[in-house]
Amino acid sequence: MSEDNRKANTDEDNKKPLARLLVVDDDPDIVHVLKHGLLSYGFLVDAFTNPEEVLQTFKSNPEGYRLVLADSWMPSISGMQLAEKVKEVNPNVKVLLLTGSEVRDLGFSKVSPSTNDIVVDGFIQKPVGIGKLTDKILRLIVETKGWTSLKDEP
Repeated sequence: MSEDNRKANTDEDNKKPLARLLVVDDDPDIVHVLKHGLLSYGFLVDAFTNPEEVLQTFKSNPEGYRLVLADSWMPSISGMQLAEKVKEVNPNVKVLLLTGSEVRDLGFSKVSPSTNDIVVDGFIQKPVGIGKLTDKILRLIVETKGWTSLKDEP
């Protein structure tokens, strides 16, 4: 293999997305910032302001997404309700809720006492920097498969 071909293959490998995410918040400005920030970190991002559209998109390709990032409080469907519906379709997808309230990750089962199953994999408080958000997303994705890094992905 020539030097040029090796460099081209390396460049292609570096462009491989980290994971495909679904992002939803009822505030279009937040959606815009999240989408472009996460794209800059190497994720594929499908972003919406309507949780019902997210649910339909997810149902059309439930194995295609590694994580759903949703605002916890939205007018038509709350983040917790969306998480429950997404997990019914694919229990392996991770769900991370953005919240304006302080919620400790260990206490999130108290937020939804009506369910015995944990439907949310984590919370992150707004406002949040993209770097911190990306770190949290990567930790959740890596934990999913018991990998030590994303490089372990087949």
